[in-house]
Amino acid sequence: MSSADGTIMGAAPPPPGMMADFENPESISYRLIIVSVVFPFFALCFLLPRLYSAAFILKKWHPDDYLICVGLAFALANSIVCITQSTMGMGKHIWDLDFETYKETMKLGMIGGSMSYNLCTLFVKLSILSFYLRFSVDRAFRMAVYAVMFITVGYTIPNAFLFLYICKPIAFYWDWTIANGTCLSAQTIFDSANILNMSTDFMILLLPIWMLRPLRAPLLKKIGVALILMAGGFVCGISTMRMVTAMKGAYNPDITWHYPINLIWCLVEEYVGIICACLPCLKAFSRRFFPNSFLFSPVFEQRVSSSFPFSSLRLDTVASTTANANNANSSSTNTNNNNSDSDDVGGRKAWWKLRKGATATAAAAAAATAGAGSGTAGGGEVGDEEIKSKGGSTGKPSVDGSGSGINGDVEAARVEVAERFEDHETFEKAPVMEKGR
Repeated sequence: MSSADGTIMGAAPPPPGMMADFENPESISYRLIIVSVVFPFFALCFLLPRLYSAAFILKKWHPDDYLICVGLAFALANSIVCITQSTMGMGKHIWDLDFETYKETMKLGMIGGSMSYNLCTLFVKLSILSFYLRFSVDRAFRMAVYAVMFITVGYTIPNAFLFLYICKPIAFYWDWTIANGTCLSAQTIFDSANILNMSTDFMILLLPIWMLRPLRAPLLKKIGVALILMAGGFVCGISTMRMVTAMKGAYNPDITWHYPINLIWCLVEEYVGIICACLPCLKAFSRRFFPNSFLFSPVFEQRVSSSFPFSSLRLDTVASTTANANNANSSSTNTNNNNSDSDDVGGRKAWWKLRKGATATAAAAAAATAGAGSGTAGGGEVGDEEIKSKGGSTGKPSVDGSGSGINGDVEAARVEVAERFEDHETFEKAPVMEKGR
């Protein structure tokens, strides 16, 4: 805006003791540009492995995969809007901008920025909630997920198109020089949307606890799975910080100076939300390309099991014996217990780990049984052939998978684990848990 003598007038008068600077104004727009450029690369580092897993490892795409891609598209659109606003005047004091530049800057943010941010939030949350639906057939839980979806759609869509109805005429939203213009209480609408946004984030954070509560699994495994699934809700801390920042600057007249801070938190919330939504889906990718990584290495699992004894299922592996071979059975059982204790504190092992020591244990048990059987000639002990003729067992472990001895114990342990989990709906309906997603 220019005065009658041709001098440039700022969008607002400077405070007392300050003067407008249209040539070299102070600016913090670089902060907004850095966040707009850097965070998309962070998000892609997590999204691309997720999409690779869906396409080439699991070879199956789910609705949440498509929804997160749409969310990223709107996040990138918001980054472009923020960068454009920064080049126009966002990040400068309002009195250092001429009125026409101010109007164009605010118009772009209030239309393009509002639409891209709210739609990105919508699709990211829908992706996380759709991911939850793949893990439970419980009617109450699914109804809760749908309720959170309904709330999310209910506040994001009206806010995305807020510019259409908040002011009459629409242009009065960014140009207060229009005569007879009226607006609704914009700050009340913003505060309500921020509270709903934060509330749905906490709902998303807590839903996995409800889903896994009836799961029959070791406590530590339930905690680990819950933390993985809850990753999608960890963005609630950022949304809370953004809400606090927005409320603090709500009535600051220097809007182009303080508003970039709020925009930065919006961008961080979007991209961190995308990252958190992808975290539970990266297990298959990590197992394929980083099988010895810290979280998936056998050494880490063994240390966790030994540190938290309550976290492992007790699978008792007692060799099958008969009353006719008590001495041989006692020697074999003691040998097995010693080997088990040296490998895993408390004798707790998953069935698939028992096979690792099966060969060494079988050899030790065979040697002990042979030593016990060698006393038949000199000490009157019953020999192996005599035991077999009476229908008994020698106590020697079977190494041919016939179901007796050490391999029989491994098979019994495997069957016990299968029986504990195969009747649970969560595991039946959640192939991702078992395949690494």
